[in-house]
Amino acid sequence: MKTLKLLAAALLASLIATPVFASGGTGTYRLPWNTKGQVLEYRSCGCGDSCWVAQVRNVQTKAVVATLRCDCEQLHYSTKTRAEERQMPEACPSPDKKETFIQQTLKTLLE
Repeated sequence: MKTLKLLAAALLASLIATPVFASGGTGTYRLPWNTKGQVLEYRSCGCGDSCWVAQVRNVQTKAVVATLRCDCEQLHYSTKTRAEERQMPEACPSPDKKETFIQQTLKTLLE
């Protein structure tokens, strides 16, 4: 009987946890960024890596300086001085050009 209860509890826990892991995405990792005192962080959020968020952060304070994100179709950005998110006219870049596009676009937004 005790084994049956443990099995039922494990099954219930796996059913509850499954949607969290099935939603996709990756952990955060750093992309090359040559501005002293800042880091460029990237994470995928699904759509076969077509949904992603890239953020430039202050190394010391961890404050977000700029964000560039793709919602699987459209690009959006915000900066510390322009906190309201805005849609960009460009479409999300192809996977083979994404890293360079992210770096160049964020550098341009922060100039």
